[in-house]
Amino acid sequence: MKRFTQASGMSVALVLLAVPVAYAGSKTTFNLNVSATSRYAEGSMGSARNSADTIQRIYCRTFADATYGESMRCYATNAANVTVTCGSSSPVLIRSVQAAGDESYVAFSWDVNGVCQTFDVLKGSHLEPKAP
Repeated sequence: MKRFTQASGMSVALVLLAVPVAYAGSKTTFNLNVSATSRYAEGSMGSARNSADTIQRIYCRTFADATYGESMRCYATNAANVTVTCGSSSPVLIRSVQAAGDESYVAFSWDVNGVCQTFDVLKGSHLEPKAP
């Protein structure tokens, strides 16, 4: 029994050594990046809110009514006061926007008509939280 316990303990130790290293306390700032020519915007909501200026923002909303159904719209304004926006009634994009939290990193792109084509949301402990 003692040998079994020692062997089990050694197995557990080897398994723990094989686990990737966790970077506890990792913090990342995702500054707002807006490109009207590339039709792309990205950034962390917390990083935009905590920026030194009072201009930067990035956010998305969903809307629904009985006549038109559901839709979503995203907005971003960078420090140079360049504002971009796109919207869509795609159920897939609407669900993705609804999955975003108030401290998420978000990225979105749109076509020449201002219709959102992609929406990316990232949630994680490494994202910069919003300061009051």
